[in-house]
Amino acid sequence: MAKVLILPLFLRIVMKRIAYLQHLSPWGKLVLLFGLILIFATITALTGLVIGKFYLGVDLISLAEKLLNPRTPGEISFLKLYQFINQIGVFFIPALLYVFLVSPSAGSYLQMNRKPGMTNLLVLGLLVFTALPFINYLGELNKQMDLPQFLDGLEVWFKEKEDQALFLTDTFLKTETIGGLLVNIFIVAVIPALGEELLFRGVFIRLFKELTKNVHWAVILSSLLFAAIHLQFYGFLPRFFLGLVLGYSFVITRNLWIPIFIHFVNNAASVIVFYLHHNGYINIPMEDFGSSSNTAYIIGSLLISVWLMIIVYRRENNSLQSF
Repeated sequence: MAKVLILPLFLRIVMKRIAYLQHLSPWGKLVLLFGLILIFATITALTGLVIGKFYLGVDLISLAEKLLNPRTPGEISFLKLYQFINQIGVFFIPALLYVFLVSPSAGSYLQMNRKPGMTNLLVLGLLVFTALPFINYLGELNKQMDLPQFLDGLEVWFKEKEDQALFLTDTFLKTETIGGLLVNIFIVAVIPALGEELLFRGVFIRLFKELTKNVHWAVILSSLLFAAIHLQFYGFLPRFFLGLVLGYSFVITRNLWIPIFIHFVNNAASVIVFYLHHNGYINIPMEDFGSSSNTAYIIGSLLISVWLMIIVYRRENNSLQSF
C-alpha cells in the first residue's frame, strides 16, 4: 500500500519540479549556456583522450597526432568513438542540463512533445534535395572568397584547416561494408541531427528571441553560430543557409522533430552518396552531388525551396513573431 502511494507522489514531484534558474535574465542564461558548453566540452574531450590513451596504448601527444592523421583501422575506429563522445559533451549534455535548469517542462520548452506531421516531413525532406544546387553554388562562392592582404596568415590557416577537414571526412567515411555504413550514418547523421538541433534550434533560437525580441534575428544569429562552430571558413555560407532552413522550419512548425528530420536527411544523404561513390556504384562524388553550373537551375533551386517552405508556413498558419 505504501509503495502504491509513494509512486504517484514521486511522479507529482518530478512533474512539478522547480526550475531554479527560470527567472534568470536572458544575458544570464546566455552566460550559463556557454559556461555549460565549455565545461562539458572540456570534460568529454579529456575523457575521450584518456580512453584513447588506453585503447591505442600511446601517450597523449601521439594520440593527438593520430586524431589529426588516423591511418590504421584502430585509429579510425577511435576517431569515430572520440567524435561521438565530443558531441555528447558539446551538444547533448549542455542543452539538456540548461533546459532542466530554466524550464519545469523540457518537452514543452524544446517543442518535442508533439508528433510531427507527415506532410511537413515529406515536404521539408524534399527541400533538402531541391536546395542542393543553390547550396553547392554558395559553397563555390565561399571557396572563391579572398581575405584582405593583412589577413594572409589567417587565410593560410583557414585553407590548412579545410584540407585537414576534407582528409578526415574522407578517412572517416571510407567503408566497404553495410555495417560500416550504418555506423557512419549513426555518428554523422543521427547524433548530430539530435544534438545540434537540441542546442541550436531548441535552445539558442528561444534564447536569442528573448534577447532580441525578434524571431528573425533569433534564427539568423543561431544560424551564424551554427555555421561558425564547425570551424570551416570555406563551408560557412552553405552551412549558414542550411541553418536558416532548419531555424525557420522550427519556428514555423513549432516542432523540433522537423529540423531534426531535415538535418538527418541532409547528413545521411551525404554519407550514402559517399559510400556509393567510394564503392563504385555511382560516378558522382559526394561534394558534387546536386551541383549545377546552370544559372536557371540554381535560381530555380532557391525559388522551389522557398516555395516548399511557404507551403508548410501556410499549412501551419502560425505567426512567426508569436513564437
